[in-house]
Amino acid sequence: MGANPSHPELTEDVLDEYSALTYLRKEEILYLMDKFQSIDVQKVQADYHHRFNSKEIINKFDVLKNNPFVDRIFHVFSSKKDDCFSFEDLLDLYSVMSPECPPEVKAIWAFHLFDLDDDNEITYRDVMEIIDRLTNGFQNPNNFIGKDFKKIIFENILKEVKLDNSNSIGLHEMVLILSRLPEFKSTFYFRL
Repeated sequence: MGANPSHPELTEDVLDEYSALTYLRKEEILYLMDKFQSIDVQKVQADYHHRFNSKEIINKFDVLKNNPFVDRIFHVFSSKKDDCFSFEDLLDLYSVMSPECPPEVKAIWAFHLFDLDDDNEITYRDVMEIIDRLTNGFQNPNNFIGKDFKKIIFENILKEVKLDNSNSIGLHEMVLILSRLPEFKSTFYFRL
């Protein structure tokens, strides 16, 4: 098969493979390649697997600029765990954030994003930081929620989602709960 004229590295076979392996349509993949390549055309044309650092990606993809979990996004979706993205890393991220991605798959990725200390469970400490990130408590002291109130929030979350008597939320529990929430799929989402 021939190459796409504006993206010689994206042959029809490669596009077919990407669309089969992701929840993205070919048009979306080409759109993402246009944006990715526009960071530095020469670097991408010289090396189709070039990895751009987080600052370069954030400057091009506005949806990441004000995301309170942007550091976690790069940590979780960076295939080399170097906080840089290749085009395929970017495709993985946008595939998960696609409205076509099943809630169960989204929930698995959400678990990894919210497991801030990477210990394979969401604990009290993770929830405290998640609350601060969501309320901008780290950057704006006026938005800070007190420790006692955060503890009440955590205890209420555990009452709602716990399947065992541990003091944390595991992957299985997270997937079960989030995949049942109708609004989860539409809120764990990026618009292209």
